[in-house]
Amino acid sequence: MGLPNDFYTVSTLFTLSGSSTAIWIITSVFGDLFRSSLKKGAKKWIAFILSFAFSLLGATLVTERNLFVWVAAIVNGFFIYFTSIGLNTITSKGNTRASSIRKTSADEGPSRFFENWW
Repeated sequence: MGLPNDFYTVSTLFTLSGSSTAIWIITSVFGDLFRSSLKKGAKKWIAFILSFAFSLLGATLVTERNLFVWVAAIVNGFFIYFTSIGLNTITSKGNTRASSIRKTSADEGPSRFFENWW
């Protein structure tokens, strides 16, 4: 088994893990770039809107579209958002169990990329 030629493709984007990872990455990058001006609420809305954008865009790729495809796309939008929240919660430094351990000077200040936006 060789190395993949593409790390992130259109087909991986429209999977649950691919779209939720993309949303987590995009929201975290925006949070890192606009750290001083982007609040948690804005990051949540970015993730929420992107979840439905990816879900509805994926529904347009279905050859036979009917009402159930769009209903499934809406449910999938919530599911993608929910999964991206889980990714953020797992990786953020704010949700560690060892919060009673004394912090060092290197730990102080907001984390950069893995900032908790949930």
